[in-house]
Amino acid sequence: MVVEAPELGKLAAILFTGIEAVVRQSWRDEALQQVVREEHALLVRELLPRHGGREVKRLDDGFLLEFEGGPSAVDFGLELQRALEARNGVVAADRRVVMRVGVHVGLVVHRDGDVFGEGVNLAARIEALARPGTLYVSESVARQVEGHLTSPPVRLGRGEMKNIRLPVAVYRIDPPDSSHRKPWLSRMRSLLSRGTTAH
Repeated sequence: MVVEAPELGKLAAILFTGIEAVVRQSWRDEALQQVVREEHALLVRELLPRHGGREVKRLDDGFLLEFEGGPSAVDFGLELQRALEARNGVVAADRRVVMRVGVHVGLVVHRDGDVFGEGVNLAARIEALARPGTLYVSESVARQVEGHLTSPPVRLGRGEMKNIRLPVAVYRIDPPDSSHRKPWLSRMRSLLSRGTTAH
């Protein structure tokens, strides 16, 4: 009888994104849904290498991404939110989207290019909990980024958790003030026109 050795986990920061329409009815058109998802993918893939992240897989309305640690994942998440906000400023109203981001640092197992384990499951649950337009993180991430942000992570109260029990405390990380967003507007126009040309 052959006994397989247990798979060894590795500590990693897992980030999930999830997008939805600002006006829910605007996504009834499947062609428009596809355009919006492709633009989200364009933003993710443009920013990911700058933060040392890895695309694990694309999901229906978002991505599963992996980073070495919490700080790089949070920096990516905040920049992606800024980029998406700038994008919303240069597209038609029916193409505007909001995004949830959830990040957790925990043990994961790598297999066939995918990741599994409690670290992945918790990150997914935190992203599902996040309000659109926000970035929620676990306590392990909040500890790693403490002192590196313009405003400290805000621990969520019971009311904000809507009776959802998680084995970790959850924090909200607020984006920097709007002065950091202006440079994104011109970059966004050129990026989106490049993406349109590529199709």
